Amino acid sequence: MKQKTKLLIGWGVLCVLLLLVSSWYAVTWNDSRLVVPMDFQSYEFQVKDLPMILSVSRACIYGITLLITLVFSGCKQGKQLEKTNRTRKLNPKLGCLGFLGFLGFGGFWTYSVDGSIFPFAFFLFFGFFGFYYEGKMSGTFMDERFRENAARAGLKASNIAFSIIFLALVILCGGKLFGSLEYTLIAVIIVLSLALALRTFLSEYLLYRYDHDDHGVESGD
Repeated sequence: MKQKTKLLIGWGVLCVLLLLVSSWYAVTWNDSRLVVPMDFQSYEFQVKDLPMILSVSRACIYGITLLITLVFSGCKQGKQLEKTNRTRKLNPKLGCLGFLGFLGFGGFWTYSVDGSIFPFAFFLFFGFFGFYYEGKMSGTFMDERFRENAARAGLKASNIAFSIIFLALVILCGGKLFGSLEYTLIAVIIVLSLALALRTFLSEYLLYRYDHDDHGVESGD
């Protein structure tokens, strides 16, 4: 499991670096082909396009592989959880996947280039920082107290996230942001993504804090 985690993180970092390097190469030496919007109906392949094509293809393959790995891992851990009554085993280093959330800032660039706003959804990945705290509690026996703490943490995290969403919607529905419906839509996407990421992160962080607070009280007694 540790080896797979290291490979996933390593390949993720490598994909990001290769994208940055190939983008720099395309902008500097290839007239920004495949970086800025192009008319693909009249596109003709050039050898100089290879670095960008390969890096984008590698990033797409990595994203699909990561998604499949997380789904299968979640199913496997869920079955083990039912048998052992213990939390799933995760490497805290998986929390590094939360740095993928910074890709959301790329939305400001893509919007200025071709009006694309999809990258803003990457802010959801900030929630992956919660894997760090979940990893810290790997293999914890889920007794009645732990389950109560989990429910309390989940409820508090949900209340905070939904309060942010409600407040943002009340403010944004009052009129156009900076006089533009597009800016309003972008703000809604950003707020929803960050709020859901916060809910995911807080549920794990608060559970970790509650559980360790209880252990501290028992040690003091």
